[in-house]
Amino acid sequence: MDSARLKEFRAALAIKHTPYIGPRTWAKLLAAYGGAAHAYDRASRWRMDKVVSVKGCEAFKAGAYKAAARAEFDVATKQSCSLVLWTDPEYSRRLRQIPDPPLFLYCIGRKDLLAGPSVAVVGSRNCTGRGLAVASRICSGLAEAGVTVVSGMAWGIDRQAHLAGLSGAGSSIAVLGTGLDRVYPPENTDLFERLCQSGLVVTEFAPGTVPEARNFPYRNRIVSGLSLGVVVVEAAMKSGSRITARLGLEQGRDVYAVQGPEGSSTFEGCNDLVEQGAQPVTSAGEVILDLAVLIKADAEQLTPEPRAVSVTQHIPFEHEAMHPTGKGSDTPMPEPPAISPVVASCSAGSPMDECDPVDPDQRAIIEVLSGAERVHIDELTRTLGWDQGRTGRTLTLLEVVGTVRQWPGMCYSLS
Repeated sequence: MDSARLKEFRAALAIKHTPYIGPRTWAKLLAAYGGAAHAYDRASRWRMDKVVSVKGCEAFKAGAYKAAARAEFDVATKQSCSLVLWTDPEYSRRLRQIPDPPLFLYCIGRKDLLAGPSVAVVGSRNCTGRGLAVASRICSGLAEAGVTVVSGMAWGIDRQAHLAGLSGAGSSIAVLGTGLDRVYPPENTDLFERLCQSGLVVTEFAPGTVPEARNFPYRNRIVSGLSLGVVVVEAAMKSGSRITARLGLEQGRDVYAVQGPEGSSTFEGCNDLVEQGAQPVTSAGEVILDLAVLIKADAEQLTPEPRAVSVTQHIPFEHEAMHPTGKGSDTPMPEPPAISPVVASCSAGSPMDECDPVDPDQRAIIEVLSGAERVHIDELTRTLGWDQGRTGRTLTLLEVVGTVRQWPGMCYSLS
């Protein structure tokens, strides 16, 4: 980790552990000064710039963060994990847009998944066989289309969502309410290991953090924040999944719910979400079709493997650059990371066939399938020179609108 990133990490820890400064204030500091280190250097301006409360400024000036920040730094640098800072280009563009983003994420696994299209799928721990089957079907379809499944690695629906997501090109991201060195529930140890190898596990909590009820709403905002939309598969009225759905709405995410039998207590929360305006869904195709423009935009912004920072270096927390002077720093402030809004190419209510009528990817697949009886997805991928995720996404969209038909054995033909 170079000196600039070390300073950014130390500053982020100082801000994180200052009393009276929470995630929404973190967002103000990051946006105002372009990063934690620059915010730290300009602590004397916080009140004048109206980004931190009087109590927060006083606590920071008194160094109330020092013991906790040093403790987290020491334990973090002994772990075999990676760190993605808010200032890193690898930090999720979607997560940066929420009103209370984490200052950084500890990660194990495929950090490239943070940049790709993803959808959150959540539900009850105490679920039914029907809920598990629907979760498996939806998440398998998402993964086959190259969409990453995000969930909270709880028992029940979350576990099934991750397992199905890992089965396809899209893979899966687990967001923990603990440190990376704690598997909760312990019955998910096998899943945790698979996610570390083939997917991604992230958390904002320091190593050693144990599962506590207060942690999980914080986790849930990251689950929805990483995602283009939130699918609630099975949830009672008081389910934590409804918290994720509410947070998703606050973040501007589309919310979907799987309806269940009337009177079923385990689907009561889902049915209520639909009554409040959530879109009812039963398949991945419905979700993909609704989010098609956003999924395509995310897929086009995929980059090579991120160069996220390793934190496996034991370096003292104290550093001469980490002592505020009380004066504004002369170091130039960086431009905040660009946030480019995604604008749909068609107006609300337009027929599907009037939206982006000449999609190059769809046309390419149609041309390959023309004149062929049935073509396997692997052959399509090789012929087009694409990755499997791109092929799967495009086939799913064509299948939903009736242009392409899927046959047993992952073969496709024109309808």
